[in-house]
Amino acid sequence: MNRKLGWSLCLLALALCSMPAMAGTLYSNLGTGTDVYYCCQGWTISGTGTLGFSQSVAEEFQVGSNGSVGQIDVGVGYVEGNNAFDIGLYADSSGQPGTLLGAWNNLSSPQSFGGCCGLITITGISGINLSTGTNYWLVVGPINSSDTLWGAWNFSNSATGQLDYSTDGGKSWNNGGVTNQGAFDVLSGGPGTTPEPTSLLLFGSGLVGAVAAFRRKIKL
Repeated sequence: MNRKLGWSLCLLALALCSMPAMAGTLYSNLGTGTDVYYCCQGWTISGTGTLGFSQSVAEEFQVGSNGSVGQIDVGVGYVEGNNAFDIGLYADSSGQPGTLLGAWNNLSSPQSFGGCCGLITITGISGINLSTGTNYWLVVGPINSSDTLWGAWNFSNSATGQLDYSTDGGKSWNNGGVTNQGAFDVLSGGPGTTPEPTSLLLFGSGLVGAVAAFRRKIKL
């Protein structure tokens, strides 16, 4: 092999290895464009301070492939009161949320209920590995049972699934049956990222070098 071609291909391989991984979809019931979720119906998320009752909602799901969680997006609309809530990812325990795998607290919605399509986006997640054939639960609830939060977990436009709900902040769960699923996705590897300048430079150098070497080889 031409020595310059060999070095160029080595540079190209090194560049590809150094570029960050893109996100993959482990689970999603979200749509696209202006049809990300159903704008005008959802499951109530509340504390007792405004509506007089507390409700946390848990949605069961399975992933399509094994992977490490990097990002979670959830469609929650704000109605009234304290715009703050918690989101948790749980393993299954006999058909209800069990072991807590990850928790993200005091989140707020960028979208008023009835509009579309602001998402709560949680990034930088690490250390949570999900496996196919295993049930998991995503839970959205008030930061405490007496909070004034009144929000709604918007319905997915298409998906149904097992829903559980809690009126005591997740201490106990009630079976809500198979019904409209709240809108969310779970991604691996974090959001699609832009390669760092050094990676781009290295990639460009390898690519240009490889093309030049191939051109010389063709001319020979």
